[in-house]
Amino acid sequence: MIVSMRSCRASFLALIFCLSIFAGIAFASPAALPTVDREAAERSFLAAYDLFLQNRIWSCLDRLSEAQRQNTYYIDTYYLKALAMRRLGRYPDAMEAMRAYLEVRRSDHRAQIVLEAMQGEWRLLRETLHPRQILSTLVFRGNALNSFFDVPLHHPLSFSGMTGLGKISAFGGCIFTPDTLGNNLWVFDTVQGSSRTMQMPVDAPVVVLPLSQEEALLLQKSGDLLSIRINRTAGTLSPRPLGRVDANVSDAATVSSTLLAVADRTGQAVKFYNLPSLSGVAEWTPKESEKSRKLFEPVAVAAYGPLLAVADRGNGVVYVLDSYTLALRDRFEAPLPRDLEWGNQGELYVLSENGEMHARYPVNARTAGVPRVVSGMKDAWSIAWTNEGPVVVDVSGRRWWNSRLFPGHAASIGMVALRDPWIEGKKGEETLFLRGKVSSVFRDFVLNTPPSSEAVWRDEVRPSQIAEASAGGKGATFFYAPTEESVGKERRVRRAAVFGDIWADLAAESRGGGEMPRVVVLDTRIEVPDNQAPLFLSFLLHQGIRLDLWALGRPASTVLTYLSRSTLGNTYYSNTLEAVPRNDEIEWLVSVPLPPETVPFGYPTDATLSIFATVDMIRFNDWIPIWPSLVKRK
Repeated sequence: MIVSMRSCRASFLALIFCLSIFAGIAFASPAALPTVDREAAERSFLAAYDLFLQNRIWSCLDRLSEAQRQNTYYIDTYYLKALAMRRLGRYPDAMEAMRAYLEVRRSDHRAQIVLEAMQGEWRLLRETLHPRQILSTLVFRGNALNSFFDVPLHHPLSFSGMTGLGKISAFGGCIFTPDTLGNNLWVFDTVQGSSRTMQMPVDAPVVVLPLSQEEALLLQKSGDLLSIRINRTAGTLSPRPLGRVDANVSDAATVSSTLLAVADRTGQAVKFYNLPSLSGVAEWTPKESEKSRKLFEPVAVAAYGPLLAVADRGNGVVYVLDSYTLALRDRFEAPLPRDLEWGNQGELYVLSENGEMHARYPVNARTAGVPRVVSGMKDAWSIAWTNEGPVVVDVSGRRWWNSRLFPGHAASIGMVALRDPWIEGKKGEETLFLRGKVSSVFRDFVLNTPPSSEAVWRDEVRPSQIAEASAGGKGATFFYAPTEESVGKERRVRRAAVFGDIWADLAAESRGGGEMPRVVVLDTRIEVPDNQAPLFLSFLLHQGIRLDLWALGRPASTVLTYLSRSTLGNTYYSNTLEAVPRNDEIEWLVSVPLPPETVPFGYPTDATLSIFATVDMIRFNDWIPIWPSLVKRK
């Protein structure tokens, strides 16, 4: 009986408990459920879509957030949000939004395809920041000087060459070529369509270190320094003495606007000097040279952000130093090294006197050994890196070799953000047109190989064509620095203490209706966190923006140098910037004939136009919803 009473009491309490829960739900539900304003959410979504077509991505995301507040269940907003986040380089957020969309529409195969493509792009982006193999294949072609630079056959250089070459360097389309034994500096300007040759007599010039578009340092063998003003319009070089360093110069490199590294061959040391005072601040000699029977013979130095590579010809060794601490980061053997140059992805190329070139990744020392990448360049003496790729010259200055960069790996990813669609009708047929900027890093591939393209719309493969034309190098340049700096007329420095300030400024500019800049110049005192590097690189490539660095008193980090070089960016060491080279991005015009029935149905994925373009081994993908009734007609 006691058991029965306890059982009844338990059942009664359970019933009361359940009723209280249901009652709570019944009374709480009207207050807990979010309000839904479907019409307002639809208006916000359409406004976001229009902003997406204009590539005003931050404003687009603002309107999508507004639509989600007005209707929490508006799942289409997550799909458009994913596409928008991708264009900002925010792949983790883009993939999270797409997964949220697929949680509701699990059978949407188109969205699943886009998600998988995003996952692949994000993986490749992160892998390129930490490469395990040389990412470019080099195929050199030899040329005589007169054909390489369009120098007339009757010019003295064409038939007699130079007496004895120094170290060549390149910047902004100019190749600086010191004739050390011939007491002449030759500058070949290749930007103006046809090459222009500038000449300046000077005693024993060894190397030219470009500081900006108009200014450079020239070091003579004696240790004398000259400041050179470069007037490319008039084709003149104006020297001014700066002082002298205590070294017998065999090569030199600028580490920052205030630090100069000089290879002193007879002094058997790498010496560091302050700029502009030229006072000595440090000196480095490998410890192993004390035990070696051969003398330390530094014949070449090259900087990549904070890293300084040093070629020791006497011992057949290359060292990589941290220029902050002079700590040794890498060491490897190379036969008869004559010159050094860094590639865009942080690979170090070593040119040997036997006409061979070897390569290695000193950053994190991920490459085992020092593989040979090319041979057969007789009497090769010096190497420089241009926007088109490496250039090598022989000791007489008469024979030149150059190579384009060919993708030598599977991780060849291109990026383009299609925008501003319009429809044109002719003879009863309609064609969709879209524009898209392609980063200048892909310029050579695009100009040398016509892109092939394929379009898919409403599960149907459509014929498509891509016409390309230079974007003309117009557009704004944004300068970011933590303090007020000196830039050219009608320009201002945008204050940024930390990297997040740059994102905030770009967002504010876009929300205000401004265009994305063509070039961003970033003071190297602003640090980019490692976890932001792949996001920032993706954003730059999607938007076709070149990242230039301004090394004011501090070398750029290795990561920041990689980001800049990956967009074919320049590094400036001048305290004043008067002009910045134009950005040679490409603008694509994509055309897709529309089917006779152009009224899409269903979800936004039903209206999504998928564009797949291939240039050489590089694959460009983009997705953009197209509702013809919402696209302007011409």
